[in-house]
Amino acid sequence: MKTLLTLFRKNAYFFLPFLLWLIVGGVMLATYSQRELFLGINGEHSSFGDVLVTGITYLGDGIMFGFILLLMLLTQKFRVFFIGLAVFLLAAVVVQVAKHYFNAPRPISYFGDEAASLVHTVKWVTVHSSCSFPSGHSAVAFAMFSFLSVWLRNKKLGLLFIVLALTAGYSRIYLAQHFFADVYVGSIVGTLSTIIVCGFFRFRDSATSPEVCPEAVMNANAA
Repeated sequence: MKTLLTLFRKNAYFFLPFLLWLIVGGVMLATYSQRELFLGINGEHSSFGDVLVTGITYLGDGIMFGFILLLMLLTQKFRVFFIGLAVFLLAAVVVQVAKHYFNAPRPISYFGDEAASLVHTVKWVTVHSSCSFPSGHSAVAFAMFSFLSVWLRNKKLGLLFIVLALTAGYSRIYLAQHFFADVYVGSIVGTLSTIIVCGFFRFRDSATSPEVCPEAVMNANAA
């Protein structure tokens, strides 16, 4: 527990806004229906937004996380690489298992005949129809940005990272790929993956080497 508290305290710029998102998002889910939340977000669009959001959604693509991991390998930050890889794999496995277990319809299927008149899609983006819950892009985005918040020395970047993660989640609804609940749960899966993996490594290091400062574990190879 002390290890997790240290993790939260040292990375409050990311985790405090994330907790606020959990509260606000939870209230929205309890207040509005799945249909209302989706149409309220997806219904606000523009030609410029179509182009911008298409690019933003790649923040949650596994390729982006893979690129960051590759940079860690090239700079010989091997320990951080393996921790990041573990975060990514944990989030990916949980999401894929959940997706195929629930096999929930995506918005284009959920709305059926109404989709043509109610759902905004971007013509150059392929819209999927199944395995909606939870959002894989959202999970990867939150896993990647929460991991970067923990790893990087400049903790104030956590504010930027939480905004980028939320923006990636928003893009999934804008592009008619997911519902609000998909993004909400995906954000939890991604962030918890970082907490679990990084918490485990911090606990293991502090248990085997009590004299090592836990706060320095993730930054050991940053220099």
